[in-house]
Amino acid sequence: MTLLMEGLCRDSPVPAGPDPYKLVNDDLDFIKGSIKKTLQSKKGGSSASALGSNDVLTMAAREFMQRKGKSFRPMLVLLTGRATNPDFTTDIRHSKLAVIAEMIHTASLIHADVLEEHETDTTVGTLVHQEVALDVGNKVCILAGDFLLAKAAVELSFLESSAVTEIVARGLESICEGGMRGFDSEAKAGALDRTQDEHMAVIRQSISELVGNACHSSAILSGHESTSLIALGCKEFGDSLATARQLVTEADSVEAALRKSRRNPSSFSGAPSTPLLLAAQQYPELKTMLTGEATAASAAQAAELIERAGSIEATRRLAETYAQSAAESLAVLPNSATRDALLVLCHKVVTGTPIK
Repeated sequence: MTLLMEGLCRDSPVPAGPDPYKLVNDDLDFIKGSIKKTLQSKKGGSSASALGSNDVLTMAAREFMQRKGKSFRPMLVLLTGRATNPDFTTDIRHSKLAVIAEMIHTASLIHADVLEEHETDTTVGTLVHQEVALDVGNKVCILAGDFLLAKAAVELSFLESSAVTEIVARGLESICEGGMRGFDSEAKAGALDRTQDEHMAVIRQSISELVGNACHSSAILSGHESTSLIALGCKEFGDSLATARQLVTEADSVEAALRKSRRNPSSFSGAPSTPLLLAAQQYPELKTMLTGEATAASAAQAAELIERAGSIEATRRLAETYAQSAAESLAVLPNSATRDALLVLCHKVVTGTPIK
């Protein structure tokens, strides 16, 4: 496994191995159907559609079908399950776990996109945020997210694994703590007064830990003890790769904002992200520029300082270190085409290759 020795970066050659998405494509199609079926049925209840009478919940279900990157978490669950199974296969429990992880993640997105009282922009965020927030208020959006969490809890009980239930529940708890931590830091001070270490802690709690716990649980469903090297290696893999992916997303987002700012300088905004926090460490005046009322002059100056700081490239290099940690954690897994596919996935993440 030469990739682990040479280091993983954007310029490194693509590792030899199958395409991770194609390897589990049929399973992912099955999972999409399972999600739709799960959200449209009431086990033990009436045969009437659980969503048919509520357009908002229908929109919540559509998040699974239209959101970019919706296959990332289910794909990781399936691939780690296959890579850790003695026969390199998965069963229905792995598919259920993949559904659960994606339900929890989607619910967190819907909850995170609830509009503040002063906000009016519904052109970004989840479908629920875009289509109903201003019409029927935040309460319905919160209920849509709660509905998904309730469905996830029901599905989790069917796995009949106390170890997996505890681990996934801890992931959900971490998402809530991460959301509150991020909100508290923004409420108590300017968004860019958060330190980079604090921001990384928010990323880990609100994004990475759920993925790591899902991969950990997938290995358990394949027959490994929760404290085994293989199960813990899968947890580290998921956690590190999810962090790398978020850092790449933040770098791409700020880079796109800079391009937009060159056309319309007053459009630049200062939502907390790694590139902005790293730039603010070098140029503290950015905190004022990006948290105050933007003008064309201040936005242009802020963009210049961010480019001068080289913080977008620094963020991409940081993402590479996390992707490398993810790749190294796979060393505990037996040789297989599936493990090779996971290495290919690490490379896709650092190069920003789109994932369905």
